[in-house]
Amino acid sequence: MTKLYPQITVWIAARNEEDNIINCLQSIEKLDYPVESLQIFIGNDQSTDKTASLVHDFIIDKPQFQLIDIQKVINNQRGKANVLANLYEHSTGKYFLICDADVTVNPNWAKGMIANFEIDSKIGHQVGITSIKGNSIWANFQSIDWLHALTLLKIAADLKIPLTGLGNNSAVTREAYEATGGYAKIPFSITEDFALFHEVVKKEFGFKNTINKEVFNQTLPMFSLKEFLHQRKRWMVGALQCPWWIVTLLFLQALFLPILLIIGIIFSWKTAGIIWFLKWLNQTITVLPTIIKLREYSLIKHLFLYELYANWWQMTMIFFYYSPVKVDWKGRIYE
Repeated sequence: MTKLYPQITVWIAARNEEDNIINCLQSIEKLDYPVESLQIFIGNDQSTDKTASLVHDFIIDKPQFQLIDIQKVINNQRGKANVLANLYEHSTGKYFLICDADVTVNPNWAKGMIANFEIDSKIGHQVGITSIKGNSIWANFQSIDWLHALTLLKIAADLKIPLTGLGNNSAVTREAYEATGGYAKIPFSITEDFALFHEVVKKEFGFKNTINKEVFNQTLPMFSLKEFLHQRKRWMVGALQCPWWIVTLLFLQALFLPILLIIGIIFSWKTAGIIWFLKWLNQTITVLPTIIKLREYSLIKHLFLYELYANWWQMTMIFFYYSPVKVDWKGRIYE
């Protein structure tokens, strides 16, 4: 007997993504999911490059895809939040899956992302696992960074501690989305994924973070330092809305090197060295199982030097976050 799959709608916000969008759509076209139960919306967010024409040509003979030009502003939303608010108005799916235009999804992504919804109707939000595509050491460091952060988020989710969602590899049930009022009701936030996640939790829906090959996607690295810093500054907007003890841990982590220096001067450099080693060991023990489970073995050799990268960007981020520089994201400036 043929299994009946629920109707799902995939949301993709695209702004000036001519270099990435076709790869994304090609991967989504390969989804192992019945075409008749699949609705894929690409929201063209006032792109000034060839994004719209490339999408139009790609989907012309693919009825499951639809290109929607975003002209209307809903609830004073901006950027991706406004795109998703518009796409919802056309959506017929029982579940909404969200990915970015620079993401490559795997063929089992759709089935994997709705699995927990189908098992437990109380689950309203689902997050997958994402790494960075690229062979450079810079890309590999960012990949470990993502996998480490997402592993920590899964641990928190398993403990029923709601921290945040992830906007480029997530899903929400129609029931949960509509219970929040969606982006037509949620106040604007530059971290729209964080905002939606917490509204879903407030409505007493459950949430899941999953780490397996089915929900494993890849995105592109931030190629320039400017892009990287603005991305992390945007993330910190959401991170600083977490519980006070999480924020405290984030600041202790960011200021780890200065703290280590003080320990070395006041107590001993041997003690400082032991503390540094224990931090690295804990970090490695946390992320290594995820790396192995996803078979991203090439990342293992970078785990030692990753510690230097992590200390650098976490400390740099504190200064950049509190600088007067406004967030520049997708060519738009945000307060």
